[in-house]
Amino acid sequence: MQAQTLDAFMQAQLEEAAIPGLAVAVIHGGNVVLSKTYGYANVERRKPVTADTPFNIASISKPVLGVILLQLADAGRLDLDGDINQYLHFKVENPHAPSAAITVRQLATHTAGIADNDDPSSYTANVDPAISLEDHLIQLLTAEGRRYQNGAFFLDAAPGTRREYSNLGAALAGRVAESAAGENLDDYSRHAVFEPLHMRHSGWRLADFDLEEVAVPYEVEQCVPHTPLCSDSRSEVLNTIISKAFDPPLQFKRFRPYPHFGNPQYPDGGLRMSLNDLTAFARALLDETGGGLLSAGARAELLRPQLPRIDARQRFFLRADTAGRPGHRGSDLGVFTSLYIDPERKNAVIILMNRTFDLRAETAMEQISARLWELAAR
Repeated sequence: MQAQTLDAFMQAQLEEAAIPGLAVAVIHGGNVVLSKTYGYANVERRKPVTADTPFNIASISKPVLGVILLQLADAGRLDLDGDINQYLHFKVENPHAPSAAITVRQLATHTAGIADNDDPSSYTANVDPAISLEDHLIQLLTAEGRRYQNGAFFLDAAPGTRREYSNLGAALAGRVAESAAGENLDDYSRHAVFEPLHMRHSGWRLADFDLEEVAVPYEVEQCVPHTPLCSDSRSEVLNTIISKAFDPPLQFKRFRPYPHFGNPQYPDGGLRMSLNDLTAFARALLDETGGGLLSAGARAELLRPQLPRIDARQRFFLRADTAGRPGHRGSDLGVFTSLYIDPERKNAVIILMNRTFDLRAETAMEQISARLWELAAR
């Protein structure tokens, strides 16, 4: 595949899917064979994306959290199969199964019996939330919490019996990690993950960054050509109809910037990270020795199927795609991201875009991913 041909393909994707900025990387045999950026980190300022531009990587944060949990387990500071309440200053108990312990492994496989919670109304614009992670969790998961709502954030299923994706469960796992580590996730990550891999453009909190350098997240509004009928991802049905029936060209689409959001539930998807940094992280995962992050045994634990009877694709805060490659996608207001690896061949594909997920973005992600995996296989 010639670079010019690939560049033309990527530029077409930017236009057809209205992607403001894009960063992609391909690893083959453990080596980086492609690292390219396209478009703008800030459309209004015409600021281009670079390989050092931090993006909100959304739920790709969870594999990083998974590595941290396994590091702590490797060091004997965390029991993956013990009751999480031994690490917390508050008690978490499923009211539908009060005698059943919740474990870190269940949190990392979305089988802890905790419902999802993804609440943009709790976000703060351009600053980190004033409420602590612990106080946020107390509000939702303890009977004394003002948002407990008679256990609304617990499933009517005993821990370990049912898989249901849970951002709130990931946030709870992050708090367990902080307690076991004796420091907040940001500080621990810096000396245990970022610095060993020379990741200089990564952090869990907005305070870690000059926000002028972070890729601006964008909503895409699209309109039926020559009519006043417009929509965006907040009106999912209408937006899908417009995409399928009209597929408006770029001149009938507008980028609307979001703020950089602070999230009180940040372990579920609060990481900002550059393409270069995420590439370094992916290469560490592909290293059979653990890449300086994990022991060989802990790496095997990260990548092995965790739920053979419930969900054969589930790994430890990773999930295999339909081709069996473990990884994760991420989406949040104004961002859509993807990281998948092929541990046997030591290949990986990374895609970052500063654009909200919708049908057109998903189509672009699938097409870009397929093209890059072709390159990874060569």
